[in-house]
Amino acid sequence: MATTYEAAKAVGITSIDAYMFPCTGTQPTGVACKSISTQISEFLDAIDSDSIPANHLWLDIEPEDASQSGVACNAWQLGSAGNEALAEQWVAAIKATGRNWGIYANYGQWPSMFASINTDIGSDLPLWAVQDDFEPGVSTVDKFFGGWTTAYAKQYHLATGTDLPLCSASVDLDSFTA
Repeated sequence: MATTYEAAKAVGITSIDAYMFPCTGTQPTGVACKSISTQISEFLDAIDSDSIPANHLWLDIEPEDASQSGVACNAWQLGSAGNEALAEQWVAAIKATGRNWGIYANYGQWPSMFASINTDIGSDLPLWAVQDDFEPGVSTVDKFFGGWTTAYAKQYHLATGTDLPLCSASVDLDSFTA
């Protein structure tokens, strides 16, 4: 994490956030995920030990990518009631840290994880909305879910590495509230 942060700083990036994809099921090795509190503690310890001044911390709530089966620790595969209960536990735990947290999520994936598009697990937190429409700007988010009516950030293109080969890397394109 420190190397990535130092590289970003070296090219003039001054607004730094950190992103966490939680383990919510069983790891590919068959071992159960660490507890919510352990995962959060280890994430915060990594940020703090590397002295990364993260403005916001983001909890990624999206299901496992079928093309990467097993990579994401069986993410959000507990059925709608189980996923909602687990998401509420995660949200309570991140709020308890006293840090600036938000939720990174996708309108198109929400109803596959929860009972409805309107299932609210933490709409009082900022939303980083995924809306892959090539339209930059937070104000262009027009698909809301989970109780949110505004977004703090927008991911407007999910780069594959071949369509936007920036700096020899795959780079997603995002807009954030100033």
